[in-house]
Amino acid sequence: MKIEDIKIGETYDCKVEEDMDYEFQGKVEKVYEHSALVEIVKNDPKDDPNKMELNNKIVVSAKKMSKAK
Repeated sequence: MKIEDIKIGETYDCKVEEDMDYEFQGKVEKVYEHSALVEIVKNDPKDDPNKMELNNKIVVSAKKMSKAK
């Protein structure tokens, strides 16, 4: 996804290489040059310990984000 298409407050499907083992949905809080800070709003229950460790927030590359289904 292009960084200019990412909007604050919208929810996206996200995947990261580290920290979270499964895909999750994140609500964008801040947009950076090539990534976005998202609040994890929906995730696989197996990732709950990771989500807690991250305080429900993670930075995701724009390339690893797509419109939520």
